[in-house]
Amino acid sequence: MTFVTPFAHILAFVDVLHAKGGGYFEREGLDVTIEQGRGSAMAVQQVLAGGGLLSRTGGSDHIRASSRPGGDALVSVGTISQGSPFFVISHQDKPVARPQDMVGKTIGILSVGGATEIVLDCMLVASGVDRTLVQRVQTPNSPAGMALIAQGRIDAYIVSAGVPVALKAANEKFVSWNTDSIAAIPGQCYIARRESVQRDGDLVVRFLRAVKRSIDDMLADTDLSTTLKRIEGFEIGEMRNRAIAPDILRNEMQFWLSAGRENILLHVPERWQRGYDLMAAAGFTPPGKADGLYTNDFVTRALA
Repeated sequence: MTFVTPFAHILAFVDVLHAKGGGYFEREGLDVTIEQGRGSAMAVQQVLAGGGLLSRTGGSDHIRASSRPGGDALVSVGTISQGSPFFVISHQDKPVARPQDMVGKTIGILSVGGATEIVLDCMLVASGVDRTLVQRVQTPNSPAGMALIAQGRIDAYIVSAGVPVALKAANEKFVSWNTDSIAAIPGQCYIARRESVQRDGDLVVRFLRAVKRSIDDMLADTDLSTTLKRIEGFEIGEMRNRAIAPDILRNEMQFWLSAGRENILLHVPERWQRGYDLMAAAGFTPPGKADGLYTNDFVTRALA
């Protein structure tokens, strides 16, 4: 089976990379190919087009895709990041500490139309800010965005959880805050076509079982030395600095546990409905129920 990541290999995707590098998939009888996507929206399209059985994408991407033509063909089979893995970064001397501070500013996003732009718009709506008053441009998911702030090209940018750790290690003067504090939307989930999981449900169960066992071992790996060793075969930029890689990884792993260890990989109905309602208020999906977007059947079978 093929699994599609939304971007190039980063430590945020260690859930799958470690399961592959540590042989967890093989022990479930799976031969998993991990393809690198070019944006979360494209990852959704890849699954719809049959380019992969499963993909990891933002809960917000999945919610929005469900309201578009053909989007109801997708279903989430597991939530890997219960909380948002995204942070807003700005310079300490010119902080963008809340959505209201973004008026008249330019904010960096990871991909146009992707999860970070959706969460940006949801934060603005939730805070009563006119979205048209905030410009947005595509920026890198790396500390390099601080150079764009210094050049005056952007005022802040939205990144994954590893970037604040790298900035702190580099002694950068920055302010960061998690987007969940404003827009609580399920962070990241595994999506598939409904017809695919009906046909290949056993593969999905075995995939989720391998990921869960991989996660359990990573959480038990106190210094993360074994975890980092197992993913050395992947080209991961954040791994070049082995001194801070464990801290980046811990910052990413915390979002697996946002709803408690007992809910690892499960969809938490209250959180999904809250996120859905917020996105409906922002005009990304019509008002309604979120429970048709996901199923806990495969996770429940995997954990049995």
